[in-house]
Amino acid sequence: MPLTDFVIADRKDARRVCDAACPSDEFNGMDAKGIDPVKLGTLHAILTNTEYDPSFATGEPLCDGGDEGPWVIEVPIDLVQRLAKLDAKQLGAVAAKWAKTEEFSPKYDNWPADAVHEVLSDLAKLCAQAAATNKSVLMWMSL
Repeated sequence: MPLTDFVIADRKDARRVCDAACPSDEFNGMDAKGIDPVKLGTLHAILTNTEYDPSFATGEPLCDGGDEGPWVIEVPIDLVQRLAKLDAKQLGAVAAKWAKTEEFSPKYDNWPADAVHEVLSDLAKLCAQAAATNKSVLMWMSL
């Protein structure tokens, strides 16, 4: 399960995020252990009512720490904006759908629905803060 943090930062700060021992402590952010680009892609598919796109969030990392990481990627602005706009009712519905995806199933990570809801709620709040300050949301991951 990857170590994952989401932080609010400018793209130009990607190296500092990459070098941070715990990015969510050093930047405005959150710990989201176990969230990866595939899970983000399934979330985006739910929010856009489209099929999962394997190329989602697989662009060139802003910082590449090698085979074990860390890596820093920018969360696509479309996803940030969609998450920032969710109200409590929408958030609950999206969390319920997301929790039922294969990526959170016992076959893979076995996340309880309330844990998926909590991470989505925290991520939506972070995205709202990023959108309000015109900053990016960067995803830091390490194996």
